[in-house]
Order: sequence, then C-alpha cells, then structure tokens
Amino acid sequence: MSFEAKLEFPANRKSGRTNNFIVNMYIFLPYGLDINKHNFTKQDFFESLKTNIRLITPFYNLEQLKGNNAEPFMQLKKSIEDFVVLPDDKTKMEYEKQIKRYCSIFKTAISHEANKIPTNLNDDNKQHLIKEYKKNIEKTRSRFKDLKQLLNQGKANNVVVSIFDYADEYQSLLVERNAAYLVKLIARKADENNQSLKMLNQIVLGEMDYRLEMDFPSVAQKNQDNDNLLHRMARLKKFIESNLYLNTDTKKEGIFVEQILFSIAAGIAMVFATGVAFASQMIYGNLSLPFFIALVVGYMFKDRIKELIRVFFSKKQQKVIYDFKTKIYFENKKKIGYLKESFHFALHLHLPDEVLKARNKMRVTEITEESLGEKIIHYRTKVKIRNRVKKANDFSGVTQILRFNISDFTRKMDDPEKEILIRTKNGFKRMFSNRVYHMNLIMTYSDDNGQVIKPYKIYANRTGIRKIIKIRDYSLIKS
Repeated sequence: MSFEAKLEFPANRKSGRTNNFIVNMYIFLPYGLDINKHNFTKQDFFESLKTNIRLITPFYNLEQLKGNNAEPFMQLKKSIEDFVVLPDDKTKMEYEKQIKRYCSIFKTAISHEANKIPTNLNDDNKQHLIKEYKKNIEKTRSRFKDLKQLLNQGKANNVVVSIFDYADEYQSLLVERNAAYLVKLIARKADENNQSLKMLNQIVLGEMDYRLEMDFPSVAQKNQDNDNLLHRMARLKKFIESNLYLNTDTKKEGIFVEQILFSIAAGIAMVFATGVAFASQMIYGNLSLPFFIALVVGYMFKDRIKELIRVFFSKKQQKVIYDFKTKIYFENKKKIGYLKESFHFALHLHLPDEVLKARNKMRVTEITEESLGEKIIHYRTKVKIRNRVKKANDFSGVTQILRFNISDFTRKMDDPEKEILIRTKNGFKRMFSNRVYHMNLIMTYSDDNGQVIKPYKIYANRTGIRKIIKIRDYSLIKS
C-alpha cells in the first residue's frame, strides 16, 4: 500500500558553508477516488507519510572495497586492533561504529555492482561480468571474515563477538538477496544450463550453507512459515543501519507569524465593528432601538470579516511558510541543518509550466485530466545542510526517505477485477481484467546547479499498488 522515495542532499563544499535544496512532489489523483481538501486534510496527509533522515553512505565500488588499502576496511581493522590492545568502552564504541559503517558501504557497493550487469548482453559478456562480480564478492567477504581471528586474539567478550557475527550474517544475507535478484532477471531469458545462472546459484547456495555452518538462524526452512526469519532480517537491518540515522526534532512552523496574522484579522474586524458603533451613535444617539440594531449587525459582520480575513491569510501563508520544521543533529549534539515541509491541494492554474508540460506528456488519452476533475496534492520540502561537520571527515550529506501510504486513496476504488469481452473466431468470450487507477507523480528537485524533473506513473487498485513506472523518455533539466 506504500511507495518509497529516497532523496539525497549532498554536501558540496565548493558552494560555501551551506547547501540549499527544494523538492516538490505533485500527486495527480483521478476524480473517481473522491479525494479533496475536505475529506483528506493536512493531518491525514502527514499521518500517511513516514519520513526518515539519515546520512548518505560514502560510495565505494567492490573493486575499491576489496583493495588492500581500502579506507573502510583499514578503519575497521584499526578499530579492532585498538580494542584488542585496550578493551574499554571507548574502543568498543568505535569498533561498533566502524563495523556498521563498513556494512553500509558494502551494501551500497554490491547493489551498484549488481546494477552494472545489464540483462540484454550476450551470454559471453554477461558471463564475464558475473564472474568478476562473484570473484569480487568472495574476495571482499573473505577479507572481512579473517578479521574475526584478529578479534579473538584479545579479550573480546560475547557481546563484542556477537556484533561481528551480526555484521557477518547481515552481509551474507545481502549477497544472497542481490545474487537471487540477478537470477530472477536473467532466468527470464536463459535456460537452466546457462553458466551465468549457475554461478549466481552457487553464490546463493554458498551463503545459505555458510550461515548453516556458522549456526546463524537466518536460513529459511521448508514447511515452516519462517516469520522468525523475516523478523531477524529486519532486526539485523535496523541494528546495522542505526549508525546512519540522524537525530531530529520536529516542531510546527510559523506559529508566531500565524498568531500575528490572526491578530491583524481580529484588529481589522474590530475596526469595522467600532466604526459602525461610532457612526450609529452619532446618527441615532445613545440607548435607541436603531443604535441597538446597528451594534448587533456590526458584531455579526465583525465575526464574519475576521473569519474571511483569517482564511485569506491562511491561503497566502501556506505559499511562503511551511507546516513543520525538523532540526537535524549529528551524534545528538551537533546541528547540521534543517528540513521544512508542507502540504496543500493545488490547482492546475497555479502549477509551474514545466510541471504542466510533464503532466501533459504523461496523458494516455486526449481527454484532459483537468476536465475530469483531477485533484492535485502538492508536498514541498526545503532542506538546508552544512558542508562540514566536526569529527566527521567522511560526511557527504543527508538522505530523506519518504514512505507514503495510499490506503486513504483506495477506499472508494471499484472492484479490483472487471469483466471484459474478447473477440474470438466464433464470436467473443468473457474474461476478467485488472481494474487499475492511474495516479501520476511528478517530482522536482532543485539545488544550486538547477532543477531536475522526474515523472512516474502509479498503477493501483483496491488491493494496493500494482506497479510504478518511471517515464524514462522524459528528461527535463532546467538551469
């Protein structure tokens, strides 16, 4: 029921002390979903949105990571040596920090390596790339496993050894899943005797055998629900990646400005009511019936004027003031920036030209979406981060992970399957087809270098999201 977006905000030290970014997300909803500002409020939106902020993982490819002088490996090795020499809380914390950092870098490296293997290559070229992929993984994993012998030379207690085992098990699962992903892609266009498939199967089965040998409990078993396995995988992921997530403090933005504007609205309304009272007193005198009626009418209009001005100010305010401001901290103490976010329903009339062009290109019919009553959700984010953080030499920026739940959009969807008629030689036959709704997503990302626009089409029905397609033939970069 959810889709996820990862937005990176890199620290560019050439651009000054800070970097500024603005991200806009437009979700175009079909009229049939009956979503509007009255039944889907600001509170509903932010309850459907889950946001995490973490550090950008320093990038190394597998070729670099397996090298003898690879910086992440050397830092990890040094932290283990320091702990062996002086096993105290400080060296233990540094060891745990470095092993988590290494695992995060390893995860990025093998994902990047897997994505480098295109499925449309001929078998010989593909076999060569997968052979290199397998060799690099084996070399990198072997070097990491050897570090346990170094750890055992010292007075490492069970907790310290367990940290290493968790990292080892986590890496094994990463390798298995990445290789299994490649098997799934390649198996569509290859037979079971394909050499590339055999090598990838060896990787998957080899990691399973290794975890059995090490007595790690993360191997799926036949004829079992394996819910404990999924729980353990989630716990390992949370443990290893905990060093990436940053501490945040979120508060409502613009409370002072809002109260000032509302006070101005009340003042303007009071000026009107007082003016009516003075004028009626001058005309009709004190303690007369017309004077009494004028005071009542003035009070009635005063209340309505105040409310209308408040609504006017609220609409103007949302264009410049954000709903929430999140301060971002590194290691609980150092503020490294902030993130502001807001939500409202937008009109086609107020969309930027480049967004309208992207939306029109995504149409699948000649019927304009505006004429069909399409609703537009606009979520915007402003991010400001520092370029340097003390005692964090490898700081390269932050990542915002957005996970948006669309369950509110599916409540009024039609049945997930509909009957259709197919023409045959002897007439026609009845079949069922998936009834899907098209939700269009356009994201704009702006920094000091310009603006990038990325459009996506989301296919969903009452059971959830069926698929998400990136419009690859559309690429607009606005300087």
